[in-house]
Formats: sequence, C-alpha cells, structure tokens
Amino acid sequence: MAPIRILQVMPAMDAGGMETFVMNVYRAIDRDKVQFDFVYHYDKPCFYDYEIRALGGQIYKLTVRQDNNLPRYLHQLDRLFAEHPEYRIVHGHYSGFGMFYNAAARRRGVPVRIGHSHNTAYEPNLVGKLDKLMSARFNRDLTDRFACSRKAGEMLFGASPFTVLPNGVDTGAFARHDPEARARLREHLGVAEDEILLGHVGRFSAQKNHAGLLRIFAAALQRRPNARLLLLGQGPLEAETRTLAQELGVADRVIFAGVRTNVQVFYHAMDAFLLPSLFEGLPVVLVEAQAAGLPCFVSDTIDRGAAFADGVHFLPLGDTDAWAAALAGADLARNPAARDQALAAGFDVHTSAGILQEFYLRRWQEVTP
Repeated sequence: MAPIRILQVMPAMDAGGMETFVMNVYRAIDRDKVQFDFVYHYDKPCFYDYEIRALGGQIYKLTVRQDNNLPRYLHQLDRLFAEHPEYRIVHGHYSGFGMFYNAAARRRGVPVRIGHSHNTAYEPNLVGKLDKLMSARFNRDLTDRFACSRKAGEMLFGASPFTVLPNGVDTGAFARHDPEARARLREHLGVAEDEILLGHVGRFSAQKNHAGLLRIFAAALQRRPNARLLLLGQGPLEAETRTLAQELGVADRVIFAGVRTNVQVFYHAMDAFLLPSLFEGLPVVLVEAQAAGLPCFVSDTIDRGAAFADGVHFLPLGDTDAWAAALAGADLARNPAARDQALAAGFDVHTSAGILQEFYLRRWQEVTP
C-alpha cells in the first residue's frame, strides 16, 4: 500500500528553526506509511531541497513572496489542489498566507487543514505587520491546530483548542561527544584550547537580536578576555552585524561560520550557548544546545517551558552587564545528564514524529471513505 501524502506548507525550506523541526520529523517518520510533499512561497533553490527529494518528497514552488501577484497565487493554488486530489491533509506552518491556501484547499474538498504555530510574535517590520494582519483570518478555515508552546498557540489561535507538540531533535546525534573531533574543529576555526568559545545559531534577522548579542559579547570580553564568539547562520542583517562587530572592536574575536549541514558538531566545539532573541516560539536551537549538554544563556522573553536540562540561565533582555556577569560566574562544564533530561521531557524527535504520524494516519482514516 502506498504511503499517505501530507502537504506541508512553508515560506521556503531554508535553514531555520521551523524548517529544521519539520525535517527532523520527516527523517524520523515511517515513510512507508507517511510521505511529505511541500509547497513553498518562493521559487528559489533552498537549503533542504536536495534532501527532501532524496527522501521521496515533491516540491511545488510558488512565487507570491517574490512577485506579490495575488491573482496568480490564487490560480496556482486552485490548480495545485485540482490536479492533486491525493492530498487529504494540508499541514500549514506559514500563517501569513494561510487565509488563501486553506480557503483554496477547502474549496477543492481537502478535509483536514492543520495550522501550526511556531512563534509568539511577528517580525518588527512591514512583512511582519502584513503577516499579522493575514494571520488573523488563518484560524477560520482550520480543522486542527498544533503549536510548539502554549504561548505560541495562544498567540495565533486565541481561544481555539490546540495541541502543544515539542520541537524534538535527534538527541542521540547532539549528545554524542567526541573530544578529538572537538579539538580538530576548534583548530580549524582558529580557536585555542584555552579559549572559551561562546556560540549562537540563528538567522541574521531582527528577531534573533545579533546587535544585542554582540554588545553582550563585548561586555563579556571585559571579564573573560579569552572568549571568542561563533555565529552560525546567514540572513539579511549579516553585513550590518559584521559592521557592528568592527565598531565595537570585537571583530577579531568573532567567527562568522555561515550555514552548515553538520551543525551538531559545532555545538561540541562550543563551551556555552547564547540566545538573546527578542521573541521565540520554542527555539529548536535551544533544544539542540541543551541536548548537547551546553550551558545556555537565553533572554527572559523565551518561554521557560523551553528549558528541560540543567544549566539554562534566563537573563533580562537589554541588560548586557547581567549577561556578562552570568557568563563570568557560571560553571561552563557540560551536562552529562542532558540526553536523559531531553528524553524525559519529550524533546526527542522520535516522540514528536510518533505523535504526528499517529495523528496523520488517524485523521486520514476518519476522512477517507
């Protein structure tokens, strides 16, 4: 029997937290029973394209986020659902255009339309304002709802019922520590053994607050002059971040490493993880860093439900002295119980994938004659 096919709707499949979570689930599900296909809102090459196709997924690339041509987008959606009646379940991770793609799915008889909230706020820019405006109508055509945290669900769904599904990761991959591999990577990065490597993984966008991160690092250097900062990611504010590093006089202590496919190894090169985001749903990178056993220093805007392991420090956003003092006074030893704590809290991807797989199969049976 062929697997059921679930249509995942995303802005694109670049290297971000929401995208990484979906890929984690995709790798872990039984693809003989459940297969994923994807709709993007950009027609461009994306980070996960090759792996999606290698796993058996189809990709439909629409253009509305590039050309802003709404009539064309509506025509593309109607044609997609008309030509592919095999899609009985649409899982939307992108609320901004959900009022359009869910309505198109409903009109073409798609019986299960899932909304999934991955954040607690919108980007503080024009795109964020437009997404917020359109998301207000996203809830209308949904039959089922998921959220990465309680706050994320309340933000998008209000009083409508939803299920909290933790952002699971492959805890085995992140907990596997190889001292020799750590030493080789640090040498490759130009980090001495007696230096403290602080790390961050995230897109260079306003939400991730790289400007605040650099100011925290500059203050931390006054107390820990042997510190270095490793930044993994890319995005529209990267050039601005590089300029600020120069202005703060810390550029020679900051490593811009770009996007990597083997991000788990980089956590093992770090001594601590920093996440001063302005807002988050339930950050996948924080789950990864905890699973790797790292001490984590995160902004107090982040839901405390994201912390499941020992050594997570919540600090006031904007108070660089508090961050510097916490980094100077903390024990930076790795947490040997990290994986057990992740498993106990339900943050292993096999738990998340199992919940979603059971849900997809059950809902498919309910709506299929």
